Amino acid sequence: MASWKFTDDYGAKYPALQSSVLSLLVFSDHTLTGTAFVGTLDVGASGAALATLGQLLSVSSIAVSGQVADSGSTFSVALASTDAGTFRDGIAASIPLIGKQVTAASMSVNTVAATTDSSDAGPQKDDLDLSVTLTIGSSSLVLTSVVPMHGGLFTIDGTFDNVGVGLDDLKFLMGSLQAGDQWFPSTQLGPYYSGGAKLSLLGLDLTINVNLSPFTVTVVSVTVGIGLTGINLMSQKLYLNPLGVWVTVEDPGGSASVGWALEGAIVLCNYARPGDFKNPDFAFDFDMDLTNYSISGQLENADALSINTMLQDLLGQGTSVGLPTALTIDKFDFAAAVDKNSGSVSDFSTDLAMSGGFGLFETLDVEEISISVAYSA
Repeated sequence: MASWKFTDDYGAKYPALQSSVLSLLVFSDHTLTGTAFVGTLDVGASGAALATLGQLLSVSSIAVSGQVADSGSTFSVALASTDAGTFRDGIAASIPLIGKQVTAASMSVNTVAATTDSSDAGPQKDDLDLSVTLTIGSSSLVLTSVVPMHGGLFTIDGTFDNVGVGLDDLKFLMGSLQAGDQWFPSTQLGPYYSGGAKLSLLGLDLTINVNLSPFTVTVVSVTVGIGLTGINLMSQKLYLNPLGVWVTVEDPGGSASVGWALEGAIVLCNYARPGDFKNPDFAFDFDMDLTNYSISGQLENADALSINTMLQDLLGQGTSVGLPTALTIDKFDFAAAVDKNSGSVSDFSTDLAMSGGFGLFETLDVEEISISVAYSA
């Protein structure tokens, strides 16, 4: 059986390939017609690079195709596995919890190297990735990982935007904790959850352990990010969008235990568009304590909006403190107390910092200024 690697033909011209994944992958056959490449990877001959994946799929070879281009100064390889059924069925059968949700899986190789790239530095791009598509609710979601080598732990994950989800859609990940949604902190979230907030999936992370001999696969932990969207904090001005609830279940297939954390974004609507939290003037990360429902956050370097716009967004159209209309905001610190029954802001304070030449006096310029605002419902 013939054995060939990309470095056999291209390694001398592109020395960075000697320290790339292409130096590890062995082909039992291949053809290159123009830039079109077709080949068969020999799992056993490729050693640790494909040993774990080979056992996950129960295969000794992997068919790939794609593009290979040599411009004279840059060499690029973009290949993907072609046996979709083998990848889908192999991943579904080998990784616990997710089997019934797996609808697709594949492997990809993407390498870009220049003649000037050294073997010590390696290529400009060098990826050997595994992708798995899960159906969750009505959505198809792609999780990715570096192809695992040598057994041990690897992580497959994805981040998402505007993916509607229900708690029932995620129960398959929770193992023994799925009954009664006991894995989700409904009670602790109080008015933010009981008010019927819409949920969206923010992220999914599975940490998996592979033991090669004897071959076993265990899901060590699952982390799910669930966003509660469009929570009105103050008079259609301030919103939590999202309030991100990150749930981590350890050992979901055994003695499962759960922990959770909160993070997300507060958005401030434009005073002329109350309630338009999907197109806010400002958005910034926040910290939240559900013991006393306090919120704090900071935004730096806002998008050149004026300080007058910020004040009108917060306090109403026409609010002015006599500063020039073109003066932009540099930093926005925000702290608020929240009513535990309604979830609305009851008190807040903010510091708005600006820098630059304000030209407030004829012969004296001011380089930095800040304003503090206090509000009580």
